[in-house]
Amino acid sequence: MKYLIQVCISAALFCACKSSTSSPPASDSIAVAISKPDDGLTGLYTGDFDGKKIYITINYARNNHLAGYNVHLGLRRNVSGSYKIAGDGIDVTLNEPGDHPFDGKFTIHLDAAGDKGTGKWVPLNNAKLSTKEFSLTKVIRTGDKGNNFEADYPMGGDNRDITFKNDGSAVLNYYPQINDSTRAGQMVTVRGTWERKGDSLYVTWEKKGDLPEPATLYTITYEGEGENRWLSGVETADSIRYWVGP
Repeated sequence: MKYLIQVCISAALFCACKSSTSSPPASDSIAVAISKPDDGLTGLYTGDFDGKKIYITINYARNNHLAGYNVHLGLRRNVSGSYKIAGDGIDVTLNEPGDHPFDGKFTIHLDAAGDKGTGKWVPLNNAKLSTKEFSLTKVIRTGDKGNNFEADYPMGGDNRDITFKNDGSAVLNYYPQINDSTRAGQMVTVRGTWERKGDSLYVTWEKKGDLPEPATLYTITYEGEGENRWLSGVETADSIRYWVGP
């Protein structure tokens, strides 16, 4: 009888121990999923920033440190900062260098996957600028073209070339036309940001002194049909054609 009682007590203790080591609550699984977000944070994010596109590229994410750059209205600024797990996502802080009048500090909250987020930008040293709030969406992951547009190489035109980069920036180099037969000897470089809608590219250019603004709408052109169709260049409404370069 004494032996039977000891067996029953042992069984009860075993069940109690097993119950106390049951699976953790579901909230812990979220923490596990985002406890190592390094690889998930790198890539290209874009969003609406005060009515204009902003692109933020994160190309380094290790040991809670981040580095990359952003492009807005053709202005590219390096950023560096940190990240930490916070509730249901990831809190990110990115600082621009501070040596430009338009530099500021980004605070961003991303979801657990690092795909979407909301943020705030606060100017560092310019009392004339105001805080901006924005949303971000990841459009290109590391090693992924994302936007399905063959970019990052120049397209050549008549006395000009243009490059649409995968980070959302655009660069136009050209020689201004003085009259019907003469062009300026000094090349002008204009920078901007672009976004694709269907087969159209919309560009917001920086203001370049008194020079007229370049075209803001470009149509992607192709040759061939079906599986044999290939990208041949882009064209503006005023018939300026840029052919795909080598």
